[in-house]
Amino acid sequence: MDSLIIDAHCDTITKIMHQNKSLYKNKYQVDLERLQSFINPIQFFAIWTHPRFYQNPIIETLKGIDYFYKEIKENKDIVGLATSLGEIEKNISGKRISAILSIEGGEALEGQIEILRIFYRLGVRSMTLTWNYKNNIAYGAMEKNKEGLTDFGIEVIKEMNKLGMIIDVSHLSESGFWEVKNISQTPFIASHSNVRELCNHPRNLSNEQLKAIADVGGVIGINTYPPFLNMSGKAKIDDFFLHIDYIIKLIGIDYVGLGCDFDGIDIFTEGIEDVSKIGKVCRYLRKKYGDKGAEKILGKNFLRVIKEVWDE
Repeated sequence: MDSLIIDAHCDTITKIMHQNKSLYKNKYQVDLERLQSFINPIQFFAIWTHPRFYQNPIIETLKGIDYFYKEIKENKDIVGLATSLGEIEKNISGKRISAILSIEGGEALEGQIEILRIFYRLGVRSMTLTWNYKNNIAYGAMEKNKEGLTDFGIEVIKEMNKLGMIIDVSHLSESGFWEVKNISQTPFIASHSNVRELCNHPRNLSNEQLKAIADVGGVIGINTYPPFLNMSGKAKIDDFFLHIDYIIKLIGIDYVGLGCDFDGIDIFTEGIEDVSKIGKVCRYLRKKYGDKGAEKILGKNFLRVIKEVWDE
């Protein structure tokens, strides 16, 4: 398996931190041992704050970042931090996994733009603006009130553009999505979101949103969570493929990737229960779209965004 593999979203760090488990080997959906079976894997590791910590979310986020760095240090022979293209290339040449640090939910900023800059200095290179609900940045996709960005949220978008951080609109309200589209000067992503036309869930994206992401050169990472794949709440790997195929037919092969949401979900799609099953995805994509097409979906599309957004 010689393709570059990029998964744009997992919650493994938060999961193992609360259970005091190892990133090298664990019983969850992602660990380094299984990632090692792929060549040149790049994994986005999100730090997510549970709402029970919202009174002081920055503390929980910093604990997650600290745990991330502890695990990277303990496994430095097989995984390396990636905050630049140079570090990705260094990891690839050293045959190491690249770990990209992200934040899921702008609650972590506590309404202070200075904290965004501090997170950047700590190595954070992508941020999901909201989780499901309203925060200081914007309204989430699960809010009954579907308003968009706040004034602070507009400031955050502009500052992320300046810093070279990837804006992630998964979990964002539709109004907020369109404001990001109008304000951002760089491509943005939906790291773990699916197709609303195939599964009418508030977390999924309309055809118009999918086209808008393509218009700005962004990427949609397809999520393995069954309730986002079909309305029955149960799913098989073929349902996952349907969402990839739909996006390719609608907007082309350059704008879709993997955003599995591993360790952020509590029910699994049959046939893609953990990261070790990505090999099945590789085989399907190669058969249907050829080597070059598969390489785009598996990693090159997200790598294109990284190259364009990150400040070298």
